[in-house]
Amino acid sequence: MIHIEANRRHLLATIRTAALRHAERPALVIEEKVYTYAQLFRQVAVICRRLEGYAGNVVGVTGENTMETYASLLAAWFTGKAYVILHPDYPAERNRQIVGQAGIGLVLYARQDILPDDLPIPRCCTAEGATADEGCPDLPPDTFLADTTAYIIFTSGSTGTPKGVPISHANLDAFYAAYRSLGWKLNENDRLLQMFELTFDVSVVSFFYPLTLGACVYTVPQEGMKYLQVLDLMERHRLTFAAVAPSVLRLARPYFHELSFPDLRYLVVTAEASDADLLEAFRPCIPHAEIINLYGPTEATIYCTRYTMPAHGCKQHNGMVAIGKTFAGMKAVIVGEDGQPLPTDTTGELWLSGPQLMTGYWQQPELTAQCFVRRDGRLYYRTGDLCRRDADGDLIYCGRKDNQVKIQGFRIELGEIEHCAKEFYAHRCNAVVLALQGEGGCELHLVVEHAPEDTASLMQHLQSRLPAYMLPKRIHFLPVFPLNKSNKTDRPRIRQLIG
Repeated sequence: MIHIEANRRHLLATIRTAALRHAERPALVIEEKVYTYAQLFRQVAVICRRLEGYAGNVVGVTGENTMETYASLLAAWFTGKAYVILHPDYPAERNRQIVGQAGIGLVLYARQDILPDDLPIPRCCTAEGATADEGCPDLPPDTFLADTTAYIIFTSGSTGTPKGVPISHANLDAFYAAYRSLGWKLNENDRLLQMFELTFDVSVVSFFYPLTLGACVYTVPQEGMKYLQVLDLMERHRLTFAAVAPSVLRLARPYFHELSFPDLRYLVVTAEASDADLLEAFRPCIPHAEIINLYGPTEATIYCTRYTMPAHGCKQHNGMVAIGKTFAGMKAVIVGEDGQPLPTDTTGELWLSGPQLMTGYWQQPELTAQCFVRRDGRLYYRTGDLCRRDADGDLIYCGRKDNQVKIQGFRIELGEIEHCAKEFYAHRCNAVVLALQGEGGCELHLVVEHAPEDTASLMQHLQSRLPAYMLPKRIHFLPVFPLNKSNKTDRPRIRQLIG
């Protein structure tokens, strides 16, 4: 049994204690089926036994919306393994890349074995039912918690190769301590939403934090119009806590006058820049809820800043809600092009430091050197986000410095899509991806320096290599790309040319 310090509660120990205390209470509601803590942890124990003979440090888990999937994630932690999610809807080649990069030697799946047949990796089905005599598994030794990797999230990479973000148990414990200190008034009677894909890091806190309370997690079915199902689930089950992407609310805006969530006490908006006008329009639907904007890159373990929207006078920049102040233990600095700190109310790049910060990308030292810097004995992550700090100490988000965007909560490197398009043309022509504002929010438009042609083959190529959320909404062709005065591709001019 793990020893818990007086001033700190380890995440896994807290989850185990809650599971034992609330054994017969609902832990998960998945596609209207209720699973108790006892049922969930009996399955965790079964999977733990199956992992006993696996000597590897990293296990793959197929990201299905099942109880067995969540049990697999917990089992990985309880056996000292890191988990990596393989998404059922990702192209086979992308999952193959992730398996190779992460060094996955075993894949756990519940219903769907998604790996190509020619990939010689052992697979284990977790759908077998647990017996009634299965109990809650024992915790690993104390020493394991500090140093081992808890999970690896693979995000979009500019070279066409996904980049791995390894988060340690020390990072996760630091996040958990800071997250608890935000003062949530929640207990075992609360009902919390988990709407995010398991390949996205917000899913981690969306499933584990309720389990530390003995509360119930409500997951969103993956099939159909997922975003519309979010609001339906919130309404039917009278959820009290919901973390959502602004895209969910943007889609439902025409129907705000029909919506009401009187039981909701907390609305967390996250995953992308939050629209102040949108949230104000939604406020009458949630009369008893605080609205909290949470920000954080994957590299800094889920969230690391908080801004609670006041009833009036929300801080914003170009309509984007402020991201507020850093979590306990985290440090933020705003720097100029020379890397030197900037004065108050001056816009620059946001650098983050603290115990939630990973130490480097998975087996990519060159990328790590580009994105991390040591200053005054601290390791800082260069976020690429533009911010300024106001007189009150709040961080005001001002946009992106580089060529990344967020769509549906997923951070996307536009260069990866461009690389894939150039690959189709054997790198004989240029390609640019632009993020344009459409009726449904941010849309990706691919522009190719090529004579107009049928796009079907090109789109098929993209679909075979990219997840659906990275596919362009439209494809345009220009015979010659305009250049700016530095002889670089003139993206603003291309934006004008395609309308």
